[in-house]
Amino acid sequence: METPPARTRRLKAIALNADGHAFDTRTGRSYRLNPPAQVALLMMQDGRSRQAMIDALVALCEQPSTVVEAGVDSFVQQMARHVA
Repeated sequence: METPPARTRRLKAIALNADGHAFDTRTGRSYRLNPPAQVALLMMQDGRSRQAMIDALVALCEQPSTVVEAGVDSFVQQMARHVA
């Protein structure tokens, strides 16, 4: 399932710098993201699917799929709360 276009637009309002600081230009909130979350956010902003994020992070982090799935699901839920 791809990220819906409206959510993608809201996610694109989040500016991410190279140090992992994310700034929501709509609300003024800022966040600190670890490297896997940075990758996930960028992929979400591109409208990539949950499975694409999992596949990329499994390869990048060399972690079991179940660990990455739980992390991706948790991150997506957190972002849904903050980017609603």
